Amino acid sequence: MKNKKEPDNQSRKKEVNEKHIRFYDNVLSVLEFILDEFSRELTRADIEFLDMPKNSVAVLDFLISSIGKVQKGQRLALGLDEENYENVEPVINIVEGLSEQKI
Repeated sequence: MKNKKEPDNQSRKKEVNEKHIRFYDNVLSVLEFILDEFSRELTRADIEFLDMPKNSVAVLDFLISSIGKVQKGQRLALGLDEENYENVEPVINIVEGLSEQKI
């Protein structure tokens, strides 16, 4: 009985995970559109950089925060943080007591 339930649970996990991936992809597309339009509006506005309205700063902060949340969700849904990366850096051996005069 247990073996029969595991495949259902695995397929359910896969289905939900795929929905999350599609959801995050859609949200990211919406955020990209909003950011593009917001950037165009800021460019068209005749505002000195230091005089940017607090509302504009808040919108930008919101967009950055939202993009970070989407990235975190996508990484989780895609399993990117679970991968074990192989260390390909060369091994460095340190030789102690070496004198230039002996070389």
